[in-house]
Formats: sequence, C-alpha cells, structure tokens
Amino acid sequence: MNHAPAGTSRPIPPRPTTAHAHFGTCHDAHPPMFSVRAGIDGEDALVCAVAALQAAYETNALALEKAEEPLRSLLVATENSLEKGLALSSAVLEGIERG
Repeated sequence: MNHAPAGTSRPIPPRPTTAHAHFGTCHDAHPPMFSVRAGIDGEDALVCAVAALQAAYETNALALEKAEEPLRSLLVATENSLEKGLALSSAVLEGIERG
C-alpha cells in the first residue's frame, strides 16, 4: 500500500513497470529469442526505447544517403515513423523526469 506524503491526503501511485513481452522471431520463423522482463521500471525501459529508436533513426539516415528510388521512398516513410516514435517517447520521458 502506498502512503500519502507528509502533509497531503493523496497516496503516491506506484511507478509504472513493464509487462512481459517477447521479440526476435525473424517473422515467425522460430520461437522468440528475446524478451522484456515484467516488472522493470517504466522510466528505465523508456530510456532504452529512446536509445533504440535513436539508433534506428541514425541507421536509416545513413541508408537514405545512399539509396535511390524506389527504396528511397520507403526509407523516407521509415524516417517519418521513427521521428514520430522518437519525439513521442522522448517527450514522455522528459515529462516523467520533470515529475
């Protein structure tokens, strides 16, 4: 049970944590090889997600520099999705850190 801080009547809610998830099936070619453990602090997990999205964005940008059509159009679409995911997850992380 979470207790209220001194001088307040509202209890502090528990920090969000991860649920179990798995990945790494190579498009269902085999059972999952990797997983996210349940119970990891949500902020810690979000830091890892932001780092992964940033790495994917940078990798995509390098490929975009070398690509020609029609692959270039696909990479631009991927860039847009990565930008959106990175902006949203970074904004949530910043909001958490501010309190």
